[in-house]
Amino acid sequence: MKEHSLPDIIYQDAFYGEEKDVPERNREYAGREYRLDSNTVPFLPPFEVTGSSPAVAGFKQDPVLRRAGLEQEQDRQRRECSWRSWEFAQPPPSRRSVVDWHDEKRDALEKKVEERRGTVARPAAWLSQICGPTPKNKHGFKYTQKRKSTSVEHEVQYMSTMSLEVHVNTRGKFVPNPEEDEIQCIFWACKSDEKMLNTQESANALHYGMIALSGDDSAMRKMPPCTRAEVVEEGSELDVMIRVVEVVRTFDPDVLTGFEVHSGSWGYLIERARCKYDYNLCDELSRMKSDSHGRFGKNTDRWGFNTTSTIRITGRHMVNIWRAMQNELNLLQYTMENVAWHLLHTRVPHYSWKTLTQWYKSGKARDLSKLLRYYRTRTRLDIRILEANELIPRTSEQARLLGVDFFSVFSRGSQFKVESIMFRIAKPENFLLVSPSKKQVGGQNALECLPLVMEPQSAFYNSPLLVLDFQSLYPSVMIAYNYCYSTFLGRIKDWRGTNKMGFSEYSRQQGLLLLLQEYINIAPNGMMYVKAEIRKSLLAKMLTEILETRVMVKSGMKKDKHDKTLQQLLNNRQLALKLLANVTYGYTSASFSGRMPCSEIADSIVQTGRETLERAIAYIHSVERWGAEVVYGDTDSLFVYLKGRTRDQAFEIGEEMAKAVTEMNPRPVKLKFEKVYHPCVLLAKKRYVGYKYESREQEKPDFDAKGIETVRRDGTPAEQKIEEKALRLLFETADLSQVKAYFQSQCDKMMRGAVSVQDFCFAREVRLGTYSDKGPPPAGALISTRKMLEDARAEPQYGERVPYVVITGAPGARLIDRCVAPEELLANPHWQLDAEYYISKNLIPPLERIFNLVGANVRQWYDEMPKVQRIHHAAAGGVGGGGSGGGVGNNGRAGKRPTLESYMRSTHCLVCNAKFVADDNGSDAQALLSPLCLACRADAPASLLALQTRLAAEQRRLRDLVAVCRTCAGLGPLDPGDDGGAFPCDSKDCPVFWSRMRQRTKLAGAVASAAPAIRGLVDAADRAAALDW
Repeated sequence: MKEHSLPDIIYQDAFYGEEKDVPERNREYAGREYRLDSNTVPFLPPFEVTGSSPAVAGFKQDPVLRRAGLEQEQDRQRRECSWRSWEFAQPPPSRRSVVDWHDEKRDALEKKVEERRGTVARPAAWLSQICGPTPKNKHGFKYTQKRKSTSVEHEVQYMSTMSLEVHVNTRGKFVPNPEEDEIQCIFWACKSDEKMLNTQESANALHYGMIALSGDDSAMRKMPPCTRAEVVEEGSELDVMIRVVEVVRTFDPDVLTGFEVHSGSWGYLIERARCKYDYNLCDELSRMKSDSHGRFGKNTDRWGFNTTSTIRITGRHMVNIWRAMQNELNLLQYTMENVAWHLLHTRVPHYSWKTLTQWYKSGKARDLSKLLRYYRTRTRLDIRILEANELIPRTSEQARLLGVDFFSVFSRGSQFKVESIMFRIAKPENFLLVSPSKKQVGGQNALECLPLVMEPQSAFYNSPLLVLDFQSLYPSVMIAYNYCYSTFLGRIKDWRGTNKMGFSEYSRQQGLLLLLQEYINIAPNGMMYVKAEIRKSLLAKMLTEILETRVMVKSGMKKDKHDKTLQQLLNNRQLALKLLANVTYGYTSASFSGRMPCSEIADSIVQTGRETLERAIAYIHSVERWGAEVVYGDTDSLFVYLKGRTRDQAFEIGEEMAKAVTEMNPRPVKLKFEKVYHPCVLLAKKRYVGYKYESREQEKPDFDAKGIETVRRDGTPAEQKIEEKALRLLFETADLSQVKAYFQSQCDKMMRGAVSVQDFCFAREVRLGTYSDKGPPPAGALISTRKMLEDARAEPQYGERVPYVVITGAPGARLIDRCVAPEELLANPHWQLDAEYYISKNLIPPLERIFNLVGANVRQWYDEMPKVQRIHHAAAGGVGGGGSGGGVGNNGRAGKRPTLESYMRSTHCLVCNAKFVADDNGSDAQALLSPLCLACRADAPASLLALQTRLAAEQRRLRDLVAVCRTCAGLGPLDPGDDGGAFPCDSKDCPVFWSRMRQRTKLAGAVASAAPAIRGLVDAADRAAALDW
C-alpha cells in the first residue's frame, strides 16, 4: 500500500444510515463545504477494475462529477461496442402469483413484528428520564471506593480530630439565628492515632457523646435510652458551653472540624457565646493563654471566609470540610449528602430545621431516636469524609516534604513553598535572597515572550491522533541550560545602555566573558548563563532532586497497580513534587506580587521551551515515512494526526517520535508518548474530546474530554448526559442517523415532561458582594437574595453552588424572572420546566459546536420535529392537596385559577379515552361537565372499577418509593410517610426524592381529575340500587 501511496486502512467518515436523513444540499460551515451521504447502495462509489477511483485512496468524489463521468464512460462504451444481439424477455407474472407473493411477504413481516413485540416489553422512546451513556459503575459514583490496603503502612501522625454538630430549635422555617435561638444539644465525635485518656481502648477508636440542655419537659428523661452515647445534662446554656470547653481540653484534639463551620457547628457555638454571654470561646478552646486573641467572623478575616475558615484558635487547626471538598472533588453540589454519596458511597437523609425542631419538641421516644441518630451519623460522617479523602495525612506529608507548617499548606501560596526548599539549598552556599519592594517589582522590565499555543485545526479525526507531551518542560529547561539567578551573566549587548537583572542593574566584571567564553549558554532572548561545568545553578540543584524523587515515586507506582490505596498515596506524593517543580517558573515570572521575580530569566525559560516545541514540530514534519501532521500544540504538548494508519502503527510511530525528539534535546528534556485518541474531535484551544488508548493491549477505550460541557459544571446534568451519549454514538458508529434519532427522542421527552427535575438544575457558584449594580445579578445570586429577604440567616457561603431551574412564563418575560429554586417548582404544581429554553439554549449550542465540524445541522434536526404542547393537569390545592381540581370554591362559585390550562376540559373519556360529543336532546351541559362518555356512565360499576384500579396503581408506586426512603433513613412502618407521600427527608441530591415528589404530584393530579367522576358514578350506582329496590 505504501508503494502505491495508498492508506493502510480507510476509516468510515460521518454518514447517515437512513437515506431519508441525507440533506438535499451541501452545507457550508467555517469556509468549508460538507457533503454528507449515506452508506446505502445508491450512494456507493462506482466499482472500477483499474483501481483509479478516488474512493480507493479514501477520498470522496463530488456526486455531480461522478454522475457526469459515469455518463461519459457509458457513451464511450456504446460507441466502441460492435456486438448487437437480442433475446425474448420473460412474460410478466400472473395476478394470482403476485397476490400469493404479497400475502407471503405480509405474513412473514407480521410474524417478525410479533416476535419482536414479545421480546421488547416497551418502546424505548417512551421510557422516562434522560438516557445518558452507560455509567462507569452501577450507581454512578464519581469516585471509586478504596479498600483497606495491606501494602501501605502510614506513619503515625499523632493527630486527633474532633467534629461537632449543634441542634437548635428554630422558629418555623427559619434558619437558626444565634442572637435568638438557644442551643439545645451538642453532638461531638473524636478520633486519634494514639490511645486517649490512658485507657485500654485501641488507637483509631471513635469516641462520641452529646451534651444536652435540661428542661422541664420529658425529652431529657427519654434521651439516654435512645442512644448508646454518653448523655451529659447541663442546667443552662452557658454550662453547656463550659462543658464543651472541658471536653475539648480533655481530648485535646489537634484538628477541630465540622461540615460547615461558619453558620453551623463550631461557628454557631462561638457566635452564640459571643452574642448572648459575651464569652470568647476562641480563647477558651485554645491550647494556651496569650495576649493575641483568636479571630472569628468574615469581617475580621475576609480571606479566610472566602477560602478556608474565619475561625482562628491558637494551637488547633480548624478544617471547614465543605470548603476542603470544594478544592478536592469535582461535583455539582457540595452538600454533605452528595459528598457522602460520591466519596463514601453512602446515601444519608436530610431533614429540615422545622422537622428536627418538631421531633425534639414532641418528646416522643420514637422522634428523639430519629433526631439522635441523625446527628450522630453526621458527626461520624465528618470524620469518615476526612479519612476517605486522606486530607489530614496528605497535608501532613506535604508539609513535611516542603518544610512548612500544617496550615501553611492551605493558606500560603506557591512562592512560600518554593522558598522553603530554596532557602535550605541557598544557605550552605552562602547565598542571600533579596526582598524587593512593591515599587521595585513594578519597575522591572515587562515580560516579552509567550509560550507556543497553536490554533487547532478544528475537525472530526477518524484516524489515530497521537498526544506527545514534554515531561516537566520548564523545570527540564532550567536544568538542561542551567538557567538561574546564580548563573546569570546579563545581556550579550546592553539595551539602551543598561543591563538589568530583575529590578536591579547588573554590572559584569571586566574580562569575565573572555574567561568563560567556552562555558556560556546563550538563551533565545539574548541572555547569557554560565554552564553547569563552572557552577551548577541553585534552581537546577533543587529541581534535579525534586524530579529524581518524583521519578522514583512513579516507578514505585508501577509495581502494585491493583492496590488502590497505595496508588493514591504515591500519587499524592508525586503530585506534590510535580506541583512544586512546575511553580518554580512562576516564582521567576510573578511580576505583580512576586517576592523575587526576574523577567529576564522567565523570558529565557519560556522562549527556550517555545523553540524546543517548534524544533520538534519541524522534525516531525520532515520525516516523510511517518506521514504525520501536527494539528495542535499547547505549551508543552503536541497533537499529531496519522491519516490512514492503524492503531498499532500509531503506537509504533509515537514511540519512535518520542525517542527521536528526546535525543535531539539535552538531558533531562524528554518527550513522552502519552496516549492515542481514536477517534477524536478538536474544537478549539484546550477543548477536545476523544476515545483514549494508553497501551496496545487496551481493548476498551476511555472517554476523555477536556474543556467541553461533559466535564464543565456550569451546565445541567441533562446536557452532560446527552452530549456524551451523542459523542459516543459518533465515535462508535459514525452514523448521524442514530445520533439524530437519539437527539430527537430526548427532545421529545423534554417536551412531554417525562424527565426528572434533577437533570435540569443549574448549579453555579454565588459570590454575594462582588456583582455590579448596573445590571441584574446572576440567577443564583437573585434566588439567594430572595431567600435572605425572608430569612437573613439563609445567606449562602462565599462560592457556594446554588441550584435553580428555568420555568415557563408569560410572553416577553425576562429569563432572570423565570429562574426559581427547585423547591419552589415542587411547591407549585402549575409551574413547568421551559423545554423550549433548555433545548434551544442549553442543549443545541454545545451539540452544534461539535457536529458542525462533520457538516450536520443539529438545529435543523429539532426544527423538523413535531412540537408537543403538553396540557398539564394538576390538583387545585397544590401537591398532595385534596382539591377536586375543578377550581370551585366552598360556596359553589368558580374560584381563581392560576393558569389558562386549568380552564380547559378534556374532550376524551376518562375511562376509555374515547372522544365524545354533546347530545342533541338537551343534555349538552351535562355532557360538557361530565368527564365520562355515555357508555361508561351507563356501565357505572365497570367504570368505577377501572378508575379505582388506576388510582390504586399510582398509590402503589408511591408506596414503593416511600419504602425505599424508609429503608435509607432507617425508619419503621409507624413513622410518617403514608400514601400521601408526606415523608420528612428532603435531600435534593437523591434521585429517589425527585421520583417520589413527581409520583406524589402525579397521584394528586390523578385524584383531582378522577374524584368528580368517581362521585358521579357512586351516586349513579346508588340511584340504580334505589330503583332496583
